[in-house]
Amino acid sequence: MRERVASSMRRAIGLVLLGTLWLPLAGQGAEADPEAPARPLRSMPLLASDEPNLLGMTRDSYERQAYMDFTLSMRYPLLFDTLEQGYKFNMLPFIAFTGRMGQYFDRHSSPVVTKRFNPKLFLRFYESHTAGKNLWSDDNGLDYYDVGYAHESNGQSVDSQALFNSAVASYGTPEIAQDYVSRGWDYLGYKRHLQMHSHGLDSLDAEVKYFLHHGLFQRTSEEYYAWEGPRAVTRIGQVDGLRLKMNFEFRRDWFKGASLSYTTGYLNVARRNTIRAEFGFTPLSDFLGVPIVLWGQSGYNNNIAQYYRNAWSAGLAASFETFK
Repeated sequence: MRERVASSMRRAIGLVLLGTLWLPLAGQGAEADPEAPARPLRSMPLLASDEPNLLGMTRDSYERQAYMDFTLSMRYPLLFDTLEQGYKFNMLPFIAFTGRMGQYFDRHSSPVVTKRFNPKLFLRFYESHTAGKNLWSDDNGLDYYDVGYAHESNGQSVDSQALFNSAVASYGTPEIAQDYVSRGWDYLGYKRHLQMHSHGLDSLDAEVKYFLHHGLFQRTSEEYYAWEGPRAVTRIGQVDGLRLKMNFEFRRDWFKGASLSYTTGYLNVARRNTIRAEFGFTPLSDFLGVPIVLWGQSGYNNNIAQYYRNAWSAGLAASFETFK
């Protein structure tokens, strides 16, 4: 009986996620809040952040100490001059890169460990009614969907028992050596961004990733090695691939916004889940002018090297272009 209920819940969650992906590009499914003021589109520089740029401290439940956590993300339109006269297609091609690193002050020599290396190439298709709008304006003010190809890895090189044993001897413990196990895969991506502006809900993101066993950049995916021993999760598609994110806007002094996301794998949908909550505020905004994000996550894949581990993580970070 319990398994039947769980199976029904997984099917229901899968249908909700798929339904969100097929929502009309310019439709919100609900009338906009009449009290919400219209947000003017801002002209952006060609080089912009693809994901929030972060600098702060993070604590993972399986680590004894917190570490400095920083993310650098950028996006640039390709063939911009050529497409300047081609906006009738309501589309721009982009190249983007996101990298994440952590510095562990409690380890010998305070090493910086690469955690994420994520270049991607994608096409962004905008709504058909963009007259008088610049497609490179603030994308948070436009409906769009992305279709692209990407590579994701942790930039490490330990891929054999001999190399892992050497890492253990070098770093002192198997727990630290785990951060240097090589992980990597290519994937096909689809993302839908919808404006909502209803009952505090500012926008909605639905995302699908399909991870490839053989790719253009990662010839063979590195998800699991036989020498690691048996474990329940051996494929990234078990814990990632389907994501729904709700973005809220508060418009109250220091408190700028919040987000809540749900991620699950497309292999056995809703069996292994990740919930992440973020809360943005601007203390001393007149002096610092930098939004601060307090976040927490329970589930999988906060650390690509140990994507299979079910754990919690929390952090506090300065965030750039997150809650505007």
